[in-house]
Amino acid sequence: MGVRAWLSRYAPAEAAGITGALLATAPLDEPAAAAIAGTVGETVGFYAMIFARDVRAGGRPAAVVRDMVLEFGPAELLDTLLVRPGAMYLATRALGTTTTGVVVGKLAADVVFYAVAIIGYELRRSRVAASKDLTGEPPPG
Repeated sequence: MGVRAWLSRYAPAEAAGITGALLATAPLDEPAAAAIAGTVGETVGFYAMIFARDVRAGGRPAAVVRDMVLEFGPAELLDTLLVRPGAMYLATRALGTTTTGVVVGKLAADVVFYAVAIIGYELRRSRVAASKDLTGEPPPG
């Protein structure tokens, strides 16, 4: 799968994620609080968009959640526990403004996140394709 397909899948979720991060950090001036709130706000916005879109496309909610865990689980653990809050904190401190720091930190963290998440997505796609090949039918969910 190419860059165009990845952008089609992830760009709307990114827009929802950055909106969530900015809304969550709007009232905050302290870099550590902004890093945590930005991380939570972005996570909620991003995954709400992925979930809603995949369910609207016909996925059963339980299957969509399972697929999201396969696609994003490893990337999310690394990202949420270490990379994203650290990047947002450092960028906010270095740049002196919460909004700019959150955006710059988010973009830096996204590089690491997508390096791992795209591998999960491609592995999940391969599993689905292999399942279709064996049965001639798409797998349930």
